Amino acid sequence: MAGDSDIFEWCAARPLWQQEAIRLLAGKPKLDEDELRQLEEAVRTDAGILSGKPPAWPTLTKTHLKAGNKFAPVTVLGSIGPLRNIDRLAADQPPLRFAINGVTLIYGQNGSGKSGYCRIAKRICHCLHDVTLRGNVFEPQSLIPREIALTFRVDGDKEKREVVWNDKDSPPPELGRISVFDSDAAGLYVDAERNIEFLPFELALLTNLAETLRILDGRFKAEEVRLDKAHQAPLPLGYDKRTKISAMLANLKADQHLSSKAAMRDLAGWAEEDEADLQGLKLELSKDPALLSKVKEATKSTVETLVADANAIFDAIGNAGLAKLREAQKKAAATREAAKAAASALAADSAVPQLGSETWRQMLMYARDFAAEAYPALDPPRLATADTCVLCHQPLDESARARLAAFDEYVEGRANADAETAKKDFAETARAIRDLKIGSAQDIMNRLVNFVEGAASRQALANRIEQFYGASQERHALILTAIKAVDYAGLDGLAGLDRSMIDELQAEMTVLAREIEALKPTADETAKRLRRQQEYDELEARKKFSADIETFVARRNSLDLLVKTKACVTACSVGGITSYITRLRKKVLTATLQASLEDEITALDLKHLPLKLADRGEVGKSKVQIGLEAQQKVGKNSDILSEGEKRALALAGFLAELKEVGARHGIVVDDPVSSLDHARMEAVAKRLVKEAAAGRQVIIITHNLFFHYAVLEAAQEMKVKCGRNG
Repeated sequence: MAGDSDIFEWCAARPLWQQEAIRLLAGKPKLDEDELRQLEEAVRTDAGILSGKPPAWPTLTKTHLKAGNKFAPVTVLGSIGPLRNIDRLAADQPPLRFAINGVTLIYGQNGSGKSGYCRIAKRICHCLHDVTLRGNVFEPQSLIPREIALTFRVDGDKEKREVVWNDKDSPPPELGRISVFDSDAAGLYVDAERNIEFLPFELALLTNLAETLRILDGRFKAEEVRLDKAHQAPLPLGYDKRTKISAMLANLKADQHLSSKAAMRDLAGWAEEDEADLQGLKLELSKDPALLSKVKEATKSTVETLVADANAIFDAIGNAGLAKLREAQKKAAATREAAKAAASALAADSAVPQLGSETWRQMLMYARDFAAEAYPALDPPRLATADTCVLCHQPLDESARARLAAFDEYVEGRANADAETAKKDFAETARAIRDLKIGSAQDIMNRLVNFVEGAASRQALANRIEQFYGASQERHALILTAIKAVDYAGLDGLAGLDRSMIDELQAEMTVLAREIEALKPTADETAKRLRRQQEYDELEARKKFSADIETFVARRNSLDLLVKTKACVTACSVGGITSYITRLRKKVLTATLQASLEDEITALDLKHLPLKLADRGEVGKSKVQIGLEAQQKVGKNSDILSEGEKRALALAGFLAELKEVGARHGIVVDDPVSSLDHARMEAVAKRLVKEAAAGRQVIIITHNLFFHYAVLEAAQEMKVKCGRNG
């Protein structure tokens, strides 16, 4: 066993709420909900979530840490009963009494009430699994409380203690030193890795403390998740400029540097004089030279664009542009006629009408190109040098060859080439006019708002520009109609566009450039403007923040709660406990427990099984496992053990553990011989009586008549008193 001073010093260094948990767990394996709630509130108080102080808990002493180990005073159970509202047990039957020294043997047939008393023993004593007491389930639920009269004596007491226990309360902690073995516990010993409940006391205490911390940790982490999810909701926007408020909001996150609520509310203050200052700065900044310079620069850029657009309009559809269009159309028509005339000489011997037409020419050009692809190895003109006509697929005679050669020469001739060039020039001129974009008069006036600025001369110029664009739109529409109809007669009387306003507008760009130069601020003016702009930004942010303050305070409070909840999670960490359990387990566990198990295996005739005790640690836990050293992989011991071997092995583990908690603490054994053969029943009987002979109170409950007499015989042989109930 570890020294009492070592574990006490470790426990005394824990926070007060953990010391209280240790004090409570020294007498029972787990805490009830009220105790957990008090500890949770204490953690919240330490983290600053709750105000006030934790309860005035008793100071943890070395005496508390001895409550469950082998040096604790021995408790002897005197009697159970009378009782009320427990199963179908009669309330007026006398108590079930137990021998203080030796063995108490309780024998009875099935249905005699043994199981009810055994459930009570498991509820009030130390058992590896939870037990719930019930009333008579074959009758309507009773409002009568479940109460049990108990008598027991603790070493050092002159008088026995008599209590009436209500199962809504915790049992007397002194009874927790008595251990119970039954068929339900057997599965825990044989099949599974399990938490050490009472092996030895120090490990049990720390393991149960770690489990308590895990429960609290789970609650705080659930709160942390809820808060994290709530913080995904967006906050009000509009705090992009560099201000005191934006700097404060940038730090609005779950850490230790949150602004206080008072500081936040100070930044959100807003009064009538603040509004007056904001409007005054707004007016002042609106007249700022730098701002006016930017407006002038934008206006100059707009004017430059309008000049370029107006020049493009004038060039495309002004009188010169219109003349260019008509000239191109005339040239295209004239050259095409010349090409047709050149083709007329080819029509003398032709039986085909429209020779020289546009359709005929296109067909001939396609045929010529196809012949070049079909007969690449022939000499040009391939249209005529081929043996087969690419048009009719008939053999070519000399006359046909000569005619096709003349056609090819026509396509290559000057008249046709000039006609093609003139046609392309006209198409490009017409396309430029069709693609011309002319803004509406209203759009132009909107773009010239800052240019006018109330100046009469500029307003008059803007009006002329508006008229220019209106006239240009009408003129453009007429020209497009003429192009589509190939009829330009209606354009003869069109009035020309006035270009003078373009020259005047271009002159204004020079004026605007001088105005921009005059508005350039000095270094002092720039610094002053920056200061005034910062003052305006601060006031503007404060005004908005005054409207959003409650939203941000609520988020700040929630983040502060998250910070403190994270501190609660940290406070419930089991890392330090795990490390201490690891060190402690090496001192107190494996060697002695392995030896005890080997002794019990021999006593219960299990030497034929290759058994081994293994221990290992997990986070906040210490584990003990009885395993088979099989040559093949085995999932569970119960997969290959017989029922009798499982029961005997479970009892061996139970008895081996008892040596770690003290040789004189009592045990209650419920029907330990199910599925055992007679020889092993006798071995179990002798082994249990031997425990009584060593000074331990042993209470045996059974319905097996052979085992009943085997216990009596063993008690007689070892001269151990054996009290009987049944």
